[in-house]
This record gives sequence, C-alpha cells and structure tokens, in this order.
Amino acid sequence: MNFYALASNPNINSIEDVRRWAYTRPNSASDALTRLIPSLAGVDAGQIERVASGGIGEGFALLEAGNVDIALVPSIVAEQRPEDFKLIVSSPDYMSRFLQSTITTTKDYAASNPGVVRAINAGYTEAVASIKADPVAAAEIYANYTGFDVESATAVVERASSVDTWGGGFDTASVMSAQDGVEASGSDREPDFCTLFDPDFLAEGVTNDMPDDCES
Repeated sequence: MNFYALASNPNINSIEDVRRWAYTRPNSASDALTRLIPSLAGVDAGQIERVASGGIGEGFALLEAGNVDIALVPSIVAEQRPEDFKLIVSSPDYMSRFLQSTITTTKDYAASNPGVVRAINAGYTEAVASIKADPVAAAEIYANYTGFDVESATAVVERASSVDTWGGGFDTASVMSAQDGVEASGSDREPDFCTLFDPDFLAEGVTNDMPDDCES
C-alpha cells in the first residue's frame, strides 16, 4: 500500500512531516499499517491524527481537498498523474512481510467442493508466478482490461511484483505482522492459527509456515 501527498504541498515530504493520515476503515489493512508504520519508522505516533475516510475513493477526495496530508492513492492514478502526487510512505519500505488478505470459503463449501477451492488457489498461485516471470506481458493484459496506457500499467505491475509481497501461501512473519496490526487496533482476541488456516487446499510448493506449533 502506497500513501501519497499532493505534489503541490511543500510541507509534506517524508513520514516525519505527516500530521493527518487517511486510512479506509477501522480494522482494515490500511488501519493496521497507519498504526504500525510510524513506530517502525521511528516517528512519534502521537503527532499523527489518523482519519477514517470510509474507502480509498473517499480518502483520495480528502487528500485532493487538502483535508489530510497523505492518503492511499491507486497506483495507476499516481503513475498517470505524477505531476499531482508524490509518494511519501510505501509500506514495503517498512514491512517486508504483512498478510493483507486470504482466500476464504465456508467449511461446508470446502467439504462439498474441494476441487474448486484447490483450483482457485492453484490458479491464483500460477497467476502470481506468471506476473513475476513476465511483468511486461502482465502489464499489457492489465492495460487492455482497464483501458489505462501500457506505460503506466507496466510501472504499476513492475513495482508490485518487485517487492515480492504476493503469493498463494502464508508464513509466520506475515501472519504475525497482521496480528500485530489487529492488536494495535485495540483487539485482544487471540486466534487459534492452527484452525484459522487450512493448508490442505493450497497449491503445491507454496510457503506453509504456521505461527503456532501445529500438526500438518
């Protein structure tokens, strides 16, 4: 996730300058990151007012209106309008591993349709591998699908694939970083990671490290 300031704002040039930081919704990945990153950057979180915008588009509007210093801006928008935005915080610069989302289904559906669940995970894993192997080809597909120009699409895909944050499995560091974000948001829940994740449906060869000592 990348947080941008307006290029026209001379007062915001680094994370140390940020005073009003927009995230989407409470308990979201962006909420967690706005809580974790200041500490990792050595910045006093007390100097930052965190603003829940409700969504990426709403945060984008707050930024353009000058109501916040930085907000999530879709990468393709930032690439197409470099004269309007400047990158202030890129989460991979501070966190090498962070579990942002998972592919989830119900227990009943997984039991009744195990092949479908495995195929979806396998397809996703194959897609990630193909993007890493040939980001230019992936960017052309992305551009054709979205209508964006190929140059901007290529910049977005190459940046996303270069930080190695996408994958079809899970690992201890990523899961625990996400849990740190949950706890920073005020939750005291202690999930049973051994039952929360089911590795039986993962594609072959992906990372499958549990945070707890679980039996495979």
